[in-house]
Amino acid sequence: MRRRTDTSGFIEATVARVTLRPMNTPHGVWLDDLTRQEATSRFAGNAVVVIPVAGGSDLPVHLPLKAPAVIVRALAQKLVEQLDLVVAPVIEAESRALTVHIEKLQRLGARRLAVLELRLWAGTSCEVSGDVLKLPVCDRSDDDEYATSCMMALDPRSVRMPLLPAGSCAQAFDGERRMAAEVEAVAGVLVSKWPDLICR
Repeated sequence: MRRRTDTSGFIEATVARVTLRPMNTPHGVWLDDLTRQEATSRFAGNAVVVIPVAGGSDLPVHLPLKAPAVIVRALAQKLVEQLDLVVAPVIEAESRALTVHIEKLQRLGARRLAVLELRLWAGTSCEVSGDVLKLPVCDRSDDDEYATSCMMALDPRSVRMPLLPAGSCAQAFDGERRMAAEVEAVAGVLVSKWPDLICR
């Protein structure tokens, strides 16, 4: 009788080596995927850092509390896939927290900073200094329809369909289309300011 050899650990490690690209490659990355050394190395190379900010209050009853963060993270992920930048973790839209976050990144060596601010049902926008590029998204009057359509595309089970307002036209396809348009517009602004962002 032949002895069975368990090679699952070896196979998993081999697949991981093949599929995971090293974090020092010239592509967009999330900051929390980098080591401190990799982050400071990128910042020393003048990397652009985008800080996604989830702004919103008074969410409609059919959407979960996580909706603004989920949407702005999805927008940031699409930027990571297109441009050679570093994206910081999503933070809540509170000016003091944003200021502290920016200062922390600057201490690590970040010099080119942009704030990707998703404004959903937000009365005011976050304040940033003049040397930080501000990229507002969803600065429109139909926040409910936009957010609902986006969540239908990103996490449909989280939308409480029985609680949708009568006459709602929200649909997943519309969410995908509008997010793509937002990303295209934001990417255009970023590349216009920093042309070296295009992935090589």
